[in-house]
Amino acid sequence: MHQLHCFCYAACPVYGLTRSSPAPQPSRSPSATISISRDQGAKDRFPVLSQHDAIWGCTFVGECTRVCPKHVDPAGAIQQYKLTAALDWVKSVLLPWGGK
Repeated sequence: MHQLHCFCYAACPVYGLTRSSPAPQPSRSPSATISISRDQGAKDRFPVLSQHDAIWGCTFVGECTRVCPKHVDPAGAIQQYKLTAALDWVKSVLLPWGGK
């Protein structure tokens, strides 16, 4: 596991109880992934992150953000991912052909 992410995982009560992380990519924080608009892998990661045992496990305690040595907001990024996933699902249900 990447050295910097040890702080985030150690502070996360969900990870402490389940050993399953709401952010399944320890090499890169979700907030970094969201904030980089030219990220070519975002479309590939989105289905993985939006699975039930990924971002939805985050209870938004925010300890990961509090202890982050890089001063990013992983808890906020996970919540943004939840919103994006929910909107994507609503579009797929309500709009013809998923709004595409």
